[in-house]
Amino acid sequence: MPRGPSSAHSVQRDAILDTSATTFAELGYHGATMAQLAQRCGVSKSLLYHYYPSKDAILFDLLHAYVSRLHALVIEVASRELPAQEALAETIRRFVREYESSRSRHVVLLNDVKHLPPKERDAVIAIERSIVAAVAELICRTYGIDEGRAKVLTMSVFGIVNWTFTWLRADGALSYGQFAEAVVGILEGGLNGGAARMQAFQPKPTSGKRHV
Repeated sequence: MPRGPSSAHSVQRDAILDTSATTFAELGYHGATMAQLAQRCGVSKSLLYHYYPSKDAILFDLLHAYVSRLHALVIEVASRELPAQEALAETIRRFVREYESSRSRHVVLLNDVKHLPPKERDAVIAIERSIVAAVAELICRTYGIDEGRAKVLTMSVFGIVNWTFTWLRADGALSYGQFAEAVVGILEGGLNGGAARMQAFQPKPTSGKRHV
């Protein structure tokens, strides 16, 4: 019976993807070479090719894994069978929390998915569309509106949260948790609601200090 990949192999692939995400976000997909990726990963170029036959393959694995994780967040919230408004709020919180820990991957998704070959690009975009459809369905149920209007509101919500990497900083005064509550508050009560929720938010104690 054939054996699956070893845990060491998986760990090495994960490390390559982590480093590649940072490199692509910093240099751009076309600005990064396989030689640079190998150097930053601390491996030889031939070993990098052992794990991935091309830069396209790295980009696809990176983006497919990332959007699959975002889709899994939507499914996990849906499995809790919350009322629509609560499910929408929790989904937004989960997205923002993921963006906090996956900033480089998110930058690459927004900037570089267009560089994938058509088949691989379509696979990533199909998962993105599933995510958008799930959020739109929550907005339909929350506000009692039709699918067309819900799509407009859905894209507005993603417009608010998807570009936080351009301004929300680790050394800033606003935490990702506060920002998530602000977005939920805006949906529920306009800018007044967002300001009130952000002010009232108290982060859960953590072992380390985390800011945005």
